[in-house]
Amino acid sequence: MSKSSDWALKEQEKNEMKDEWDGIELAELDYFREKAMMDILSHYEILLANQLNSCVGSREKLEGVAMHHLEFHATIWRASTETLPNLEVQVVIDGKNNCFVSTGSPGFVDFFEPPVGMTLPIRCWIHTHPFGAAYFSGTDIRTVSFWEQNMECAYVLGGDGHYGFWQNSFSPKALEIYMNHEPVKLQTWGEEE
Repeated sequence: MSKSSDWALKEQEKNEMKDEWDGIELAELDYFREKAMMDILSHYEILLANQLNSCVGSREKLEGVAMHHLEFHATIWRASTETLPNLEVQVVIDGKNNCFVSTGSPGFVDFFEPPVGMTLPIRCWIHTHPFGAAYFSGTDIRTVSFWEQNMECAYVLGGDGHYGFWQNSFSPKALEIYMNHEPVKLQTWGEEE
């Protein structure tokens, strides 16, 4: 992406945020972003501590700490849609079971600064589509395609029991979409994506 198109994208995001947060001060936005991230991290640390207390082994050796935990997903969704007014949130659980959280705009989320200390492989990438539809956008497909060899699984969370699940070992070119925990659709993509 060129610097000018990168700048244009950031300007568009800023304008979307202004529309979404009409009348709210930037300091308030920062406060709610921090609260959303802390709520997610606090829930993750509770789940991690519970699993460490019930297992023998180190933090790094634990499997599936929170990635498939529905209440953890609900915490992420609430952070995206209640704490923040429909802004995307992403959570990355790395190879040592560290949790990294960032917030974005209504239609895009990224780590605007590199997450210090993140290790590969990425065990799970979870992000929200606060507008309610769970599917992989073109950006999401490029993300999992780029990280395919170093990412185990990913979720995209939509509203009202709608979510998508991608797993490298199942089918790296497909997202299984669920409604109320029942598969309803398979989104696939090809090599050209």
